[in-house]
Amino acid sequence: MKPGTPLLEVVDEVTAAGLGLSLRDATFLSRYIPPEMTREYAVCFTEDKPDYGAIDLFVVPSAEDCPTKKGAVVPRPPVPDVTGRTTAEAAALMASTGFAPDRMTALDQGAPSEPLDSKAARNWRVCSQSPVAGKPFRADEKVLMRISADCRTTVKSQSER
Repeated sequence: MKPGTPLLEVVDEVTAAGLGLSLRDATFLSRYIPPEMTREYAVCFTEDKPDYGAIDLFVVPSAEDCPTKKGAVVPRPPVPDVTGRTTAEAAALMASTGFAPDRMTALDQGAPSEPLDSKAARNWRVCSQSPVAGKPFRADEKVLMRISADCRTTVKSQSER
């Protein structure tokens, strides 16, 4: 397999051989690889795991060049601006940048301590985000999105509750 081979091609070969697989970032960034976005990744390196009947696939987004070695230092991509997007769109964009879903939190801007109905909140809009757009990506950072059905809603003060 040559570096830069589309991930789906390699997945087909690996599964046809009856092997399991895992996806890993080929760079030092430790980015999350969204399984639903495999069409947008390329394989740079492989590592056999014969004791497990599996293979590790080290990948990068297709738009990037493969690094010269596993874990190479590469420029950090910027955190995307997700303000104004639906919660679902924002979560997908943050995941495609490399943030793991378990590191993302969405809070109701108007009542941040109230539990959210996640089904209804999928179509709410992101009013603000942390980390801020443009900041260099770090996989260990937590993402906080303040969301609302109407971003003009303000956070209630303690005296208004």
